[in-house]
Amino acid sequence: MTIQDEALAGMVRNALVQDKRIGGQAIAVRVANGEVFLKGVVDDPEMVELAVMVTRGIPGVRYVSVDELRVREVSE
Repeated sequence: MTIQDEALAGMVRNALVQDKRIGGQAIAVRVANGEVFLKGVVDDPEMVELAVMVTRGIPGVRYVSVDELRVREVSE
């Protein structure tokens, strides 16, 4: 990971934590060459969309992958 990728990962993490709509969700961030990979578990599908929207709004983000971002299953 380059210094630029490390800085971008920090900006993404901060933005996700600061956003009151998705703050507190367990989302890990990995960046490679400006491509952001989000991993973890969120409460509902809207959280996935919000995480993508917030991440895309950060300068330097070229691509966002949520392949490893799952929605928590509701047990009955």
